[in-house]
Formats: sequence, structure tokens, C-alpha cells
Amino acid sequence: MLDKAVCYVNGWLQSYRYRLGVSQKYLQWCSKTTNASWWHAYAIKHRPWRPHVCVPCEWITQMVPSSAHVFEVGCGSGANLLWLQQRGFQRLGGSDIAVSAIEMCDLLAKYYKTRINTIVDDALNPRFRPEKVDVLLSVNWLYHIPGASLEDLFKIYGECVKPKGYMAFDCISSKYNAMPNNKNHTADVRLPMEKRRPSEYTFRMTTGEVERCISRYGYKISKKRELRTFPPRNVFIAQRYC
Repeated sequence: MLDKAVCYVNGWLQSYRYRLGVSQKYLQWCSKTTNASWWHAYAIKHRPWRPHVCVPCEWITQMVPSSAHVFEVGCGSGANLLWLQQRGFQRLGGSDIAVSAIEMCDLLAKYYKTRINTIVDDALNPRFRPEKVDVLLSVNWLYHIPGASLEDLFKIYGECVKPKGYMAFDCISSKYNAMPNNKNHTADVRLPMEKRRPSEYTFRMTTGEVERCISRYGYKISKKRELRTFPPRNVFIAQRYC
């Protein structure tokens, strides 16, 4: 409960930095028009309270110039890309498996009189892979996919990043394994045990496990932060050194 309270307070204190300046009326219209999941509008409205997506994006603005090519796999409705666009980044692209999410991203981009180069694609079995990107961003999706692993991300996209370029990502901390009900879906904790679904967080890792994984693909950690979220997460930026 303390971690949730800390996250809530931090979100209010930093809302001016991390929010998207889109009207709620237009956001609701985009969601209805595209029939996108309610979650996309929720994630945009509550973005300041989601540091696992905000912190890596802020690091990107600090580590590369606005002329950098940034590509986000699993970009959803493009909130992170639009936030970067508002800070001067123009060479932006992304992919998501949901047609409705990409359509919503297009409508949101029009709101800002810009365009994000997004495509519909299965990020784990992509038809398209970006080339020579300065930063590849991946947050809040991989650990929700049954059978997926961090190794998949680097195996598929590791060589899409330029030498000395970066991979920015988040991971559920292995500390979650010691918390009550960690094997159950967080929406089901009030249900009888026999009615609970398995956890939506399919893998959790220590920093050491992350380091060993990414080193096999020629990467090393440049930045790392533990976040007091629920579940606990770590965010990373890894640099490609070969």
C-alpha cells in the first residue's frame, strides 16, 4: 500500500512533466471512433502515475538529441511517442498488434498536427523491423505475453539499434515474487482462490539476470532505477557496445 501511495503522490508532483496535453473530450472521441480498448484512454489520462513508461522516455530526452530516430515496439496508441514529439523529436515510429490502437494513435497525432510512422505488426513475430535506430523503446507489454522473455526482445531487435545506440525498457522486479497473491491476477485478489486467473505478469527478473541476458546480445546497462510501483518494476537503458 505504501508503494501505491508514493506512486500517487509522485504522479501529482510531476504531472506537468509527464502528461499529454490532449483534451478529455477529444480523447474520448478517439477511443469511441476507433473502438480501441478503454485501457488506452486510461493510460493517457493517468500517464504521470505510470513512471515505468515516463522515466525511460525522459531518459531518452537526456541521452540523445531530438534528431535521433526512436522506434517503440508495442507502442499502443502512441502516448510515449507523442510525448517525445512534444519535446521536439520528429523521427518517430512504432508498431502494435492492435489495429484500433494504431488508428487511435493516428487520430491523436492529427490533434497535434503531426504524424507518427506507426504500423500494425506483431512485435514478437514482426513483418517489419526498423533499421539503424538510435533508441528502441519497449515498455509495459512484453511481460504480459505468456511465454515471452526479455531475451526475445534483444534477439529480435538487438541488431536494429545502431552501435552505441540504446534500448530502453522496463521489467517486473523479482521482488514481486515475495509479495502476497503474486501468482494471481491483480484484478482477482478478492475472488475465491479457485476463481482467480494466473498473474498477468508472466516473468520477473533481478538486475543480475537482466545484465546477463542483455550482455549476450552486446549490450550493457547505462541507466537503471528501481520504482516504487505495484508491482515493483525496474527501468533500464542499455547501450549497444558491439
